[in-house]
Amino acid sequence: MPLLSIIIPAYNEERTIEEVVRRMETSTLPPDFTRELIIINDGSKDRTGEILKQFESKHQVLHVANTGKGGAVRKGFALAKGDFIIVKDADLEQDPEDIPELLRPIMTGRADVVFGSRFLGSYKPLSILMNAHYLANLLFTHASSIIMGYGTTDVWTGYKMYSRKALDTLLPHLKSNGIEFELEVAVLLGKFKLKVVDVPISYVPRWYEEGKKTDWKQGVTSLRKLVGFSFRKVN
Repeated sequence: MPLLSIIIPAYNEERTIEEVVRRMETSTLPPDFTRELIIINDGSKDRTGEILKQFESKHQVLHVANTGKGGAVRKGFALAKGDFIIVKDADLEQDPEDIPELLRPIMTGRADVVFGSRFLGSYKPLSILMNAHYLANLLFTHASSIIMGYGTTDVWTGYKMYSRKALDTLLPHLKSNGIEFELEVAVLLGKFKLKVVDVPISYVPRWYEEGKKTDWKQGVTSLRKLVGFSFRKVN
């Protein structure tokens, strides 16, 4: 039976982590699929670790020192045994019921990695500040597409589905610890000429008072690192 590995990195997500895990436990999968959950508590300072204790007998739960999203996801990647691998943020922005559609292009041979695109879906920015984030995302997406050699509509999406072939290709070359990890993945996919397909996803954005963590400083850092990724040599 095909196995889907679900990796959930979490940092200070006490308000949402329990519901996220329960949704991922019961979400719809294609017939005959099984799942494993790998949850990484990335040095949370709130009650995230305490809440996750109830799941330790059923799933792989790691409590590690804080490194950032990229570092946490890489720890999960190293443990994943699945034929397919997806990363699910520990918030409620993404819908687990989109998983079958994210799997479909890989299962039919059209893709090695599928990007769950917020901007092909129903999302529309609802304020000036949200619109600024949206425009910044478009800037990164267009810049990355030039560097990557392929097009995508949402390079920053955290909802990416990987084939086993793609993960085995990428994992030895992944080094980023922070959120720029998403850009590193996108650039490496182009360097290895892996097939990427965008699929629309449902998206319910949260804002800073609800736990959003990205800001303009990370954007500046990520732009600099994007350029660095473009010059990296891979074998």
